[in-house]
Amino acid sequence: MSVNLSRDRGREEPLAAFAELSKIMRGEKSLDETLGQIAALARDTVPDIDEVSVTLVDRLKAKTVVFTGQLAMHLDERQYQHGVGPCLDAAVTGDTVVVDVTDDSLYPDFARSARRAGVTHSVSVGLPVPQRVVGALNLYASTPNHLAEETIALAQAFASYAGVAVANAALYNHTAALADQMQAAMQSRSVIEQAKGILMARQGCDADEAFKSLSQLSQDSNRKLRDIAQSIAVNTCSEKES
Repeated sequence: MSVNLSRDRGREEPLAAFAELSKIMRGEKSLDETLGQIAALARDTVPDIDEVSVTLVDRLKAKTVVFTGQLAMHLDERQYQHGVGPCLDAAVTGDTVVVDVTDDSLYPDFARSARRAGVTHSVSVGLPVPQRVVGALNLYASTPNHLAEETIALAQAFASYAGVAVANAALYNHTAALADQMQAAMQSRSVIEQAKGILMARQGCDADEAFKSLSQLSQDSNRKLRDIAQSIAVNTCSEKES
């Protein structure tokens, strides 16, 4: 998701930025929107930074979920294509990887691509995120000067907020998925109980025998038990209506 918030870039004071970050984290926006706001604020707050992106790696597949400009997206994609680069290493290790592209000994392809794009430095900070998802906040700079320690420290601070946003989203998604599973299970149980009641009335059998009949029908037809029960319930309703 491209982020293009209208701000005077480089004008945000860190304390004001962190106050705004706290407001962002208390909001109820989607993960992409939250990360987009964090990325835009990082771009406008961290000294010498031109563009920012966020990489997420889920099940070994990396993708840029938000970016403040095409430059960041392009340099991220180059790393994904070659399977190596500072954003990938930061995402996997959780470390902070700072690159001066005049030194291409560690990431030669990335360094060449960055130089061609006019980028002189990059900072990728691993996000502290849970489960199978890992990620990094990536900052790209075109300054001829060395990046100050303040720049790296601020990048790490913004990454911690991004990590919390991803962690909260992962927790919510896990809980929502669990709730969906529970709801589906309850619906299945309800329709099976309904089918059992129909068979008990038709066949004059008890609940155990009705369940055995459903199980046998499921095996004979190679269909799920719930689908068999649903068919019995639907057919019974049709018979009553006719």
